[in-house]
Amino acid sequence: MTENSRNSDATTTRIISHLLEHCPDLGEVRHLYEAVATKYDGVHATFDDGRSSMVLTTYDYLGLLGDKRLNDAAKEAVDLFGTGCFGSRVLGGSLDLHRRLEQELAAWAGREDSMVLSSGFMTNYTVLAAMAGPGAWVLADEANHISIDDGCQAAKNAGATVHTYRHNDVAHAEELLSQAPADAIKIVASDGIFGMEGDLLDLPGLSALCRRHGALLFVDEAHSLGVIGPNGGGVQDYYGLPGSVDLVMGTLSKAVPASGGFVAGSRDLIDALRLGARGYLFSGASSPMAAAAALAAVRVIQQEGPERRSLLERNTQHLRKRLEDAGLHPEDVPGPITPLVLGEDHLALEVVKLCQEQGVFVLSMVPPAVPPGTSGLRMNPTAAHSPQDIDFACDVIIEAVRAAKGETGHPAR
Repeated sequence: MTENSRNSDATTTRIISHLLEHCPDLGEVRHLYEAVATKYDGVHATFDDGRSSMVLTTYDYLGLLGDKRLNDAAKEAVDLFGTGCFGSRVLGGSLDLHRRLEQELAAWAGREDSMVLSSGFMTNYTVLAAMAGPGAWVLADEANHISIDDGCQAAKNAGATVHTYRHNDVAHAEELLSQAPADAIKIVASDGIFGMEGDLLDLPGLSALCRRHGALLFVDEAHSLGVIGPNGGGVQDYYGLPGSVDLVMGTLSKAVPASGGFVAGSRDLIDALRLGARGYLFSGASSPMAAAAALAAVRVIQQEGPERRSLLERNTQHLRKRLEDAGLHPEDVPGPITPLVLGEDHLALEVVKLCQEQGVFVLSMVPPAVPPGTSGLRMNPTAAHSPQDIDFACDVIIEAVRAAKGETGHPAR
């Protein structure tokens, strides 16, 4: 081995150590998080080791994954355009599918226009990085999704001043925003439904704060659009505050079960972002299949949203009541995300292992995703689950928690 090879190997070893320092310590149960499905219908999955499980981790909130109308739209798009993109959206990669999808997403979000990107993560990252340069001030909730955090870091690297305010603490946000120069560009970024906690942002307070200080309000509606509010319009609909969010971010991988992300806002702002957001300029356009499936999903949600949200609410409340009645205490939050805090990492990971052994695919929240001592399960019921599915999952989870705590001998079989 040459000296150069040894130096390269040593550098690689140090990089691996650095990466592992920032990863959750999953120990012997890491394979449970990297399960490979060979078949999946939105409720049940078969894995490559032969296991079959009822899944309680999917983001397919409205139960549209596998819907024939979406599948047919994707197949038709393949026949028309093939399987891949033709380049970036500004280098010949734009299809009429993309523009139709953007127009209907804008109408759904109550905005003039929208812009579709390759993923939800990329959407948050590139839009925040593009909007905030030298002299700008960006405020972000400490519980935001990591994609917002990384977008804020990119903005900071570009010269913006970035501050994090305490979770849902509008008074703290105001204290920080009051320090910004009067002529600075000001942006406040927040999740709509926070992915780990499942709770909602204080939209009335945060919107009023932004109006007082002339700040743009950017809200990530990944877990809320299509899911909450009388009309499924997300947090603005839930609070009855249409137009209170300046830039609405959404994903095309949750209630809309395709892939991609989007932002919706004023026509002028979206038009400027098309030329100013690098993740849009220099990434391949979303595939024809994904765009077509997303467009079909948006249209189905417009027609069937109330019924599907009713089923989702039924299953969410049934899950929480069953667990509460058993002496467990899931968080009671407006959306379907249902956290169950168990405490230490080892306990949460043992519950995951026992549940998966008994045919319920759940996963746990562990540091650094959550603070130390607050590890637990994060469950996502959907409109596609039956009451019997929820009962089965609850039976397994309840017994698994008892077994992990040493309160009984075996989980349910």
